[in-house]
Amino acid sequence: MNAVTSDSEPLPRVTVLTSVYNGARYLDDAIASILAQTWTDFELLLIDDASTDATPVILAAWAGRDPRIRLVRNVENLGLTRSLNKGIVLARGVWIARQDADDRSLPDRLARQMAFLETHPDIGLLGSAAWILQADGQRASESRRVPSTHLPIAWNLLFANPFFHASMIFRRDLVLANPYDETVRHGQDFELWGRLVSQTRAANLTEPLIELRHHEERISVRHHENQQAIGMTIVRRRLEDLCPDICWDEATLSAVRDLIHSEWPNQGETADIYLIWLRLLERFAQGMAHDPDRAEMMRVEERVLRRCWRAVAGMTMADRWALLRTMGRVAGWRSVIVLARMALGLVKPHPI
Repeated sequence: MNAVTSDSEPLPRVTVLTSVYNGARYLDDAIASILAQTWTDFELLLIDDASTDATPVILAAWAGRDPRIRLVRNVENLGLTRSLNKGIVLARGVWIARQDADDRSLPDRLARQMAFLETHPDIGLLGSAAWILQADGQRASESRRVPSTHLPIAWNLLFANPFFHASMIFRRDLVLANPYDETVRHGQDFELWGRLVSQTRAANLTEPLIELRHHEERISVRHHENQQAIGMTIVRRRLEDLCPDICWDEATLSAVRDLIHSEWPNQGETADIYLIWLRLLERFAQGMAHDPDRAEMMRVEERVLRRCWRAVAGMTMADRWALLRTMGRVAGWRSVIVLARMALGLVKPHPI
């Protein structure tokens, strides 16, 4: 049974939240993709962040056609972070699903996410894989994968963003208590997820449920350098919290982050970087020691150990023994098992 307001109006189960500023170009597509959802128990909360293009006209036309739409117009431009926090307060759903004004949700996105959440009550933060729309509007040949379970997601969050913001659905009570940080103008989602994974379990559905449109006006394109700098600041803070005894200068940060993106050694990597990576893994595992799902932790360990084994051959004898000793201390017999699995061709790449 749906919850009800004081005037007996049924409350939606989900609030789809979109904030838009001068996004007229792709706005019709984005809105239509939500109104075409096979899951129908939702409201679409549209926040116009004081747009100066045709956005207000487009929003008003849609709001006049569908009663599920709630339209809010900011008197002045607040920016995405503050507008999203405003939407979180105004939302009436138990769950809030994000939708960007230039992306599209596939018709069964909400249905698949809600079906998963109803059978996994411990999950409070859920995303999905994504299709990339190229400049001509066509999908790229392969979808973008993401880690699917909690511990690989938490490990990945130390270095990079394991979620697509536009695919996310999360419990409203969580983000009311832990809103977006309004001092972070770009990359606000990356900062938020790091806090939420300590409050709830997270997951990604492996099937792509959204289409991300790459174009020159996209925030991540227009503010790429600023977003990268903010991301590095967030990563440094997280790694300093985990291993405060390491000097996290720019070179070390970049080298450690590069390890997460590649299955094979890159030119210029040093044994010291792998030793630091193993130290991070050890501290991470200690912090997650009480997590009930050991299989997830073993997936994280396997990825790190596999990368280390592939790097050993190119090292000096002294560096090789230092790395092997550390692998043995951190992972014990599991490091040998990973090597055996690699030799037998039993190890497949994981998107973590």
